[in-house]
Amino acid sequence: MVKGSAYLLLALLILGAMAYVWFSSRAQGRVVLDRRLAAISKSGAEPARTVMAVTVPERIAPLLARAQIELTVPALQAILGAVLILTLIVLLLAGPAASLIALVGLPAAALSWLQGRARKRVEALTDALPLYLDGVRQLQAVGNSLSQALERALADAPDSIRSYFAPAARKLAMGAPVAETMQQLADRLQIPELSMLAAAIRTNLRYGGSISTVFGNLAGILRERVRIRRELAAATSEAKVSSRVLIGMPLLCMVMLVAMNRAYIDFFISDPRGQKMSVIAIGLEFMGIVIIRRMMRLAF
Repeated sequence: MVKGSAYLLLALLILGAMAYVWFSSRAQGRVVLDRRLAAISKSGAEPARTVMAVTVPERIAPLLARAQIELTVPALQAILGAVLILTLIVLLLAGPAASLIALVGLPAAALSWLQGRARKRVEALTDALPLYLDGVRQLQAVGNSLSQALERALADAPDSIRSYFAPAARKLAMGAPVAETMQQLADRLQIPELSMLAAAIRTNLRYGGSISTVFGNLAGILRERVRIRRELAAATSEAKVSSRVLIGMPLLCMVMLVAMNRAYIDFFISDPRGQKMSVIAIGLEFMGIVIIRRMMRLAF
C-alpha cells in the first residue's frame, strides 16, 4: 500500500512538473514573439535575443525579489531536470518511499535556503536604509530635487541599498514619477520599511510639507526598529539554539544507531511495518520543524 501510494504521488509530481515547464515555455514563447513583433513594427529591425524570466506565483515572486534571484526558463528547466534525475536515482537505489521524500525534501530545502538568503539581504537593507535617507536629506539641503537626491545618494550608499534601488534609480533617471516608482519598488519587494518610505513620499507629494523633516522622522523610526530587532534576536538566541538541538537530536540518534548496528536500518527499509513507521517518523519530524519555526517567528 505504501509503495503504491508513493509511486502514484511520484508520478503525479513528475507530470505536474512537466506540465508546468511546457505551459511556461509556451507562455514565454508568446511573450518573446509579441515583443519582437512590436520592436519590428517600430524600428524595422529585429532586436537582439533576450533571456526571458519565468512567471512565478504571486506568493513566491516577492521572496525571489528579496533574495535577488531571477528565474529564467533555461535555469528552471535545468533545476527541474536535476531534481527529477536525482529522484529517479534514489528511486532505483532506495525505493519509492525514499524517492518521494527526496522529491518533497529538495524543494523544501531550497525554499528554506531562499528564505534565509532573503532574510539576510533584507536585514542588510534595513540596517543601511537610515543612512541612505540621511544622504538624501543632505542632497536636498544643497538644492537637489527629490528624484535627483534619491538617485545621487546611491553613489555613497552600501551595496545592499544600491542592489535593491538600482531599478528605481534607472526609472527616475528617465523621468518616471517619484511616488509611482517608489510604490512599485515597495510592492515588488513587500518590505515594511520600503512601504513606509513609499507611503511617506506619496503623502508628502500629495499634501505638501517638508520632506526633509519626514525623512528625518522616518530614519529615526527605522533606527528604532533595527535596535528592537537586534534586542529580540539577542533575547531569543537561547530558544533558537534549543530548537536546533531538538530538531537535530532525532537525526543524530538515528545516525548513531545505524553506525553502531547497520542491520538496524534494514527493518525500516525492507519490512512493510518499518516503512510505515519511517514515513510516520519523517512526517512527524517535518511537522515538528514547521511548528518550531512558526513559534520562533517574531514580527513587530
